[in-house]
Amino acid sequence: MKIYLARHGETDWNKEKRFQGHRDIPMNETGIRQMEELARRIKETGITFTGIISSPLKRAMKSAEMIAEKTGYSGSIVTDRDFIERDCGLLEGTVWKEGLDINDPSYGLETINDLIDRAGRALRKYSFTDDEDILIVSHGAILAAVRTVLSEGSIDYYDRSVPIIQGNILCCEKEDGKETVFHQLF
Repeated sequence: MKIYLARHGETDWNKEKRFQGHRDIPMNETGIRQMEELARRIKETGITFTGIISSPLKRAMKSAEMIAEKTGYSGSIVTDRDFIERDCGLLEGTVWKEGLDINDPSYGLETINDLIDRAGRALRKYSFTDDEDILIVSHGAILAAVRTVLSEGSIDYYDRSVPIIQGNILCCEKEDGKETVFHQLF
């Protein structure tokens, strides 16, 4: 079984370093180009998906639709609110600043533990089989939590040695009870 993790393309708020969270911000032109290029590269490698799951937010859903269309995926795209971005509370829409303590509870951010719990709950909804290749299109914070869950905790949420990058895909492979292996496709 392979699970592919793709982060949506760039938004203006990504570029401005704004906390997006649950705000439904669309991709900008750079983000659209990133997804067109990613879809082209996926198609060239011959990778196909047996299922696609997406966050319902515009930036992720549009990314999933573009990848599906350009790679010839003919199934439906499942939208799942558990794959929505981290709730950034009162910081949504504000610009990230050096020294900002995002762990200050007064901001109301979803905790990392809650985010990892939600990622685990989201993955447990599905009965993936060994012959499936699933694409999950979502957001940076929740995909880092998904990566932590898929690694069974061997990759810490904050570990950036296995990054979630816009315009690339992180492939997670698990074979018959063996440790999950992670690698960037491009």
